[in-house]
Amino acid sequence: MPTPTEAAPPLVLRGATVHPGDGRAPFVGEVVVEGARLSAVRALEGDGPRPRAPRGARVIDVSGRHLAPGFVDAHVHMGVMPEGFPHESKDLNEMTAAVTPQMRALDGIWPGDTAFNKARAAGVTTVCVLPGSANVVGGTGVVLKTTGRNVERMALRSPACLKVAFGYTVKHSHGLKANRMPLTRMGIAALFRQAFDEARLYAERRRRDPEAPADAGREVLCAALRRELPVRAHCSRSDDILTALRLAREYGLDLVLDHGYEAHFVLDEVRAAGAAVVLGPAFRTCGDTEALHMSFESTRVLDDAGVLVAHMTDHPIIPVEYLSLQAGLCVRAGMAPERALATVTHNPARILGLGERLGRLAPGFDADLLVLDGPPLSVETRVLETYIDGRVVHRYGDPLPVPGAGFGPAIGDAP
Repeated sequence: MPTPTEAAPPLVLRGATVHPGDGRAPFVGEVVVEGARLSAVRALEGDGPRPRAPRGARVIDVSGRHLAPGFVDAHVHMGVMPEGFPHESKDLNEMTAAVTPQMRALDGIWPGDTAFNKARAAGVTTVCVLPGSANVVGGTGVVLKTTGRNVERMALRSPACLKVAFGYTVKHSHGLKANRMPLTRMGIAALFRQAFDEARLYAERRRRDPEAPADAGREVLCAALRRELPVRAHCSRSDDILTALRLAREYGLDLVLDHGYEAHFVLDEVRAAGAAVVLGPAFRTCGDTEALHMSFESTRVLDDAGVLVAHMTDHPIIPVEYLSLQAGLCVRAGMAPERALATVTHNPARILGLGERLGRLAPGFDADLLVLDGPPLSVETRVLETYIDGRVVHRYGDPLPVPGAGFGPAIGDAP
């Protein structure tokens, strides 16, 4: 085994059906891994001569298998809401106030959450961990690879986005539980405006007087006002979606709609705003009226209209290992398989601002890929191997890890 200072030899996975992950049709081909990147992805021509492998490469015949990009879940709470700790308060929502932009999901993530094991075993190689939806402004999320012990080394983008929320969860968490504003949808919008108006005034004071004291929360809001941070809005009902769109127009925000169960009801407005939609979680009972109109047909409707759409699990609302099944159910609802695959590969990578390095099998992209024994969205398909940054982090049939130990190989270690 190479030491951490030695480079692993190049790897060629040859003869599988390659699913690029960006909506293009699959083909029989080979993928070349050099270090943590893909150096070549190419089709093979029948029984003709094979391309020359890089010097010293290991060539593995994976004929009859399928290769796909690692799955990307753009909305989870892994690590801040660990599995198996029913009596410990979760690190999901700082519900002592309704506006907490200074909170960072990065500071609450435990990489030992067993959900990280489950993610790797199911082929989920990248996730965006967000604060919860109790607050009008909840804090910033972080994009992580799903292996490692040190969350800073696992992070690809931090902060990755600003989480805001509308609707029932906010009203219930504050107005009903804590008897403080907001109790109504009017109150949510009012607090949102108040927070961003104060941030504008703060930015102006800092512009006039650079020595004025800095405020961490308002600095985050100012980054959103400058469109340096996308704003991820928890909103399910069409009225909440329209409120989020209205506020984004007022403040010039880069908006992504999360959950979006009724986005297809206001399709023209969503499309005109250029907002992406992260749909889900799906196939669960409706906990409240906001989820009544979730349908897999809506994914196809949004995609047909040119809306950038992805699926999420909202783990642990539904388990992270069911991410690809949601895309598979879109196929049953009439969506083309490769377009459905993109909702859990390249589309979420684009939404997370990482579309130039994740979610596709293409030269120059991160070597996050899956070896499968069937088509990637089939319920019968098993993930035989999961690679992150060119190294195997899961093999089908490996012994089950100790419960609660979600740690995987550290980012940057040699294979």
